[in-house]
Amino acid sequence: MNALLRHRVWRAAGAQLARLALLLLIVAACGVGTSAAAIAIQAQRDDMRSADLLLVIAPDIPPTSLIEHGIDLYRRGYGGHIVLSGPGRGRAYAALVGRGLPAEALISGAGDRSLGDALATSWQGGARSLLVVSAPADQLLSLKIARDQGMHAYGSPVPAAPLGLLDTLRAALGYWRYALLGDA
Repeated sequence: MNALLRHRVWRAAGAQLARLALLLLIVAACGVGTSAAAIAIQAQRDDMRSADLLLVIAPDIPPTSLIEHGIDLYRRGYGGHIVLSGPGRGRAYAALVGRGLPAEALISGAGDRSLGDALATSWQGGARSLLVVSAPADQLLSLKIARDQGMHAYGSPVPAAPLGLLDTLRAALGYWRYALLGDA
């Protein structure tokens, strides 16, 4: 009789754990879905306006459209300098200078500068507002990080860049990783 009671208790506990796991899965799916929708909405917004700096976030291989958009915004006077961030910032630097942008317009340091490092350097340099130039999927997280660091941040996604489903899901998971763990 005692073994039967233990079996029922373990069965009930297992059923409760299964319900809890299902609930957590539903909550996680809703969270990722909501942030994916917010990413898609932000990707369609271009808040182009004058700012202290242009922040260009370059992926490993910066697309030509990102470089051209950054140059266009700089030449139209939307920012006095360009700060480069991301794993492809060295290539972006070379591409920007190669297209005739003066090297003194670029704020760049040694090593691979993270978004947080670039924002801290910008803040210390006196900048309080920035216009973020990046791939559409990266806009929401970049704006959140900049605003969390006290900057007035506005977004200008690359106009011709597509917003793919996998990029959106990757960005949604990255957003939650930053929101929950502070890891960008």
